[in-house]
Amino acid sequence: QPEGLCLTAVSYRETPNDQLLIRADRAKQGRPLQLPQGAIVGTSSSRRKAQLLDLAPEIELKDIRGNVPTRIQKLRDGQFDAIVLAAAGIERLDLDLDGLISIKMHTSEFVPAPAQGALAFQTRVDDLKTRRLFKKLHRTDVSTCTNVERTVLKNLDGGCHTPIGVYCERDANGAFTVNAAYATAWDKPVKRVMLSSTTTAGLAERVLAEIQ
Repeated sequence: QPEGLCLTAVSYRETPNDQLLIRADRAKQGRPLQLPQGAIVGTSSSRRKAQLLDLAPEIELKDIRGNVPTRIQKLRDGQFDAIVLAAAGIERLDLDLDGLISIKMHTSEFVPAPAQGALAFQTRVDDLKTRRLFKKLHRTDVSTCTNVERTVLKNLDGGCHTPIGVYCERDANGAFTVNAAYATAWDKPVKRVMLSSTTTAGLAERVLAEIQ
């Protein structure tokens, strides 16, 4: 975060899951993720590539560019057999998925990127008026969990190209559960970790120690 800027608020979190979209004519029941052997799956995310290969090693990965509607259109046009997107983007745009098989991946099986689905607001540190306004949108329950996720990423010296998924959630009894999936590169083995705690104190550090 550049000097002079700060995260002022974290508001609501849309569905954090990743979503697999498959052309109906290419879906294969009984296969891992319903993907046929040699299926061409579109994603440019190292995290998604690593976890896809971990779950369905016989697929072929291909980079994909463009905004969410553009990527879905490329799938419909036959450039890919399947693609993976953030469910939050699909839901916020209320996109038509007619004719596509849609699989919302469980967060413990296909671990999202840190803070995926959350909206954060960054402001200037010295703009107190704006900071006070945005504080009204702040959700402590959301930021408590995303802070754990982001701390793991930060302490790993990770960026958007690091194959790391971290998802923290709090249950009705107040306990926190963190799922993490990490690989040293997109084509390397994935290590998975699940930890639970009654507090977030030291939780990110415990996750980091386990995955390393």
